[in-house]
Amino acid sequence: MLILPRHIHYFSFRVGQEVREIYWQSILFSLALTMAYIFEPIFLYQLGYSLIDIMIFYAIVYAAYSVFVFGGAKMISKIGYKHAILISNIFYIIYWIALYHVQNYESFFFVAPFFFALQKSFFWPAINADMALNSTKVQGGREVGMLFSLIQIVSIVGPFLGGFISYQFGFLALFSSSAAIMLFSSWPLFFSQDIYMQHRFRFKNFWTVFKKHVQNFFAYWGYSEDLMLMSLWPVFVFLTIPDVLGVGTVITVASALAAMLMLYIGRLSDYMSKRDLLQLTSWFYALTWIFRFLARSVGSVLTFEVFTRLGKGITNVPLNSLTFEIAGAKKADYAIAYNVFYEFSLSIGKIITALLAIAILSFGLSIHLVFVMAGALTLFYGLLKK
Repeated sequence: MLILPRHIHYFSFRVGQEVREIYWQSILFSLALTMAYIFEPIFLYQLGYSLIDIMIFYAIVYAAYSVFVFGGAKMISKIGYKHAILISNIFYIIYWIALYHVQNYESFFFVAPFFFALQKSFFWPAINADMALNSTKVQGGREVGMLFSLIQIVSIVGPFLGGFISYQFGFLALFSSSAAIMLFSSWPLFFSQDIYMQHRFRFKNFWTVFKKHVQNFFAYWGYSEDLMLMSLWPVFVFLTIPDVLGVGTVITVASALAAMLMLYIGRLSDYMSKRDLLQLTSWFYALTWIFRFLARSVGSVLTFEVFTRLGKGITNVPLNSLTFEIAGAKKADYAIAYNVFYEFSLSIGKIITALLAIAILSFGLSIHLVFVMAGALTLFYGLLKK
């Protein structure tokens, strides 16, 4: 009992009702997501789609998202954050249905990305604006750190559970299970009424933010690493560990080793310059991608997966904490405009990353060169500033 008071400050304290609801929603959402997302590109690969095809799939997702996000923001301003998240979950379920039926209808390969883009357009501007406006100024870093710790803890269970379900019962059972949890994840948000800061999304506000934060437009290109995590890296792991249960187990072990570190980094970001911390962590994370050509065995893949979870976790905390701080510095109109700018910027970065990856693979060059390119772009995170 004596240990508790000495370590309680690592946790966010007296968080508001909205933040608590976001925590619970994030736990369920992350469970559904981590059960399925690493197996989506593997599913396509097993159907016979090449690495280039998979990158085309995700290029379509983010090309559509870069357009849909503006309409999504306008809808969010009318229906509220919580209802927008509910709608986004429905689009996610439709996306999984369409993805599964790619095996029966080849045209669904080009249909599914649009539903994924619609999901993103309703979900991310809403959840980011909600967190930016409701997190406290004193412990914003700890609240983000706590949020990512919860996500990381769920990520320990999700990949193994997803691998077990797909191994034992197939991808239909996996996508169905994830869809059920995804739909249920909206429920905690409605513990209270959908009372949110009224705002209107205007393109001129987006343009004002863009002109003020041109450097941040490029900083968010660092999310090229995130594109690799949801596309080529899971396939690469599958090629090294050729069964879905093994892939899930490796990612589960790596997630367990990274979970507790998020609490400390979250607290540190409240007392240290978030930009300085981000510049430091982005270098570490970038190097894990640049040297990924060394991953050629099960042991080395596990090692780099651990580095990936650590690198992404310690980078995400100051990155998101600083982003929420910028977006929440003014009124709700500014928050939604900045978060649309944020999502638009990372979408453009991912489109460029996907096109570069397609070019590299089309010339017959190694997938490791794609990872080096992603690592170089990850360094762009260090450009982020207020």
